[in-house]
Amino acid sequence: MKRRLNKKGKALVLSLSLVILISSIFIVKGLTKKEEDHILESTDTYDLKIDYPNIDNKKIMNKINEYIDYQKENFLNVVKDTKDLEQPKYDFNLSVTENNYNNVTYIYMLTFSYTGGAHYTRDDASIYYDNKSNEFIDITHFFKDEESFKKISSIVYYYVLDLKDKNFDELWVKQGTEATIDNYKHFKFTDEGLKILFPPYQVASWADGEISIVIPYEEINDLLKEEYRGTSKETEVINIVPETRDLSKFQNKKLIAFTFDDGPSESNTNYLLDNLDKYDAKVTFFVLGSRVENNKETIRRAYLEGNDIGSHTYNHRNLNLLSDSALMEELKKANDAIKDAIGKTPTLLRPPYGNLTDHGKELANMNIVLWNVDPLDWKYKDKNRVANEIIEHAHDGAIVLVHDIYKSSVEGALLAMEELQQQGYAFVTITEMAKLRGITLDTETSYFSMK
Repeated sequence: MKRRLNKKGKALVLSLSLVILISSIFIVKGLTKKEEDHILESTDTYDLKIDYPNIDNKKIMNKINEYIDYQKENFLNVVKDTKDLEQPKYDFNLSVTENNYNNVTYIYMLTFSYTGGAHYTRDDASIYYDNKSNEFIDITHFFKDEESFKKISSIVYYYVLDLKDKNFDELWVKQGTEATIDNYKHFKFTDEGLKILFPPYQVASWADGEISIVIPYEEINDLLKEEYRGTSKETEVINIVPETRDLSKFQNKKLIAFTFDDGPSESNTNYLLDNLDKYDAKVTFFVLGSRVENNKETIRRAYLEGNDIGSHTYNHRNLNLLSDSALMEELKKANDAIKDAIGKTPTLLRPPYGNLTDHGKELANMNIVLWNVDPLDWKYKDKNRVANEIIEHAHDGAIVLVHDIYKSSVEGALLAMEELQQQGYAFVTITEMAKLRGITLDTETSYFSMK
């Protein structure tokens, strides 16, 4: 015999159902966020920076950790006994990016290490994982047969030679594009086609930098296995009109510019954006070009909501240690990535570590923005300490440096805004502060503050 629920029973069931539904929504939503780890160390002799995603797949994660441990150990073994403090600080920068396309996970790991000499050393490593077969694969996995893979090398050869801004040695290119797995270690399939990256020295000199090409699907579909064929898409035309606000309300207020480096971060940057309206705040993001591709929607949102987007270079290398051509490549790649995301080339630049010579400024031809309030958030990772340091050193015209790759930094910045708002401060972008102060930004000046 079935029992009928009374009104209270029905209400209880309905409430429980809603709780379960809402909880499941938040759980699913939480799983879509990419979790990351970031390691920063700074001593008198070296700077070390490592960024990598936390991936549920243990087989992939083990390979990532092996690579990180190996590269870090090699670097520290070189620098631990250094006595030459007159030379520039040693520098280590390792980044790991993850892409997923058509049931394949692509992991690209890039290390720049400076331990003296003329330039950085570079190491590129890639991992490919078929999520259907649960196996590691290489580029031959995608082609119908060995002959198809051989044909791709001819197409790639001519694509490389067709790069008009390079003066290639044809034999060098021929050897670097032959149909061997070693020549095609760094690639990924995208909506546009097959993208292939050649590190320096593979098809051209160090001065020419890395060489990257994209071959559209219509040229290679006949060579690919059916499940990997695609249709080339036109590059998306971005026409984003950012939000603007009436700055007259800030005329008689004390101003602070909060700036966030090393992002964007899907989870932390969006958390920051979710809370800025509470304090009528806009901020400035100095983003890494290498992180933009996987976080386009986040950076577009930030720009659309009226925040400044500036460059922090592509790979966070010390610009003072680079040749002119390498410096220009760092800046151009970052600017291209940002423009691809928001439809506008940035005009603001924050050089990593604040390092840029007068000659570097001439080459960059961008507005250099530094800082004069630094809570060392990357070192202590304590939201209360971050907030207290910012509040203690706050002053009219200050430029605050924090990093939105850390949740504690974002939380600390928001706590500081809550207190400083009560003290009569307004939170503006670099561009807004310059307008309010009647300052015309120029490319020869490094801006630590705007009083």
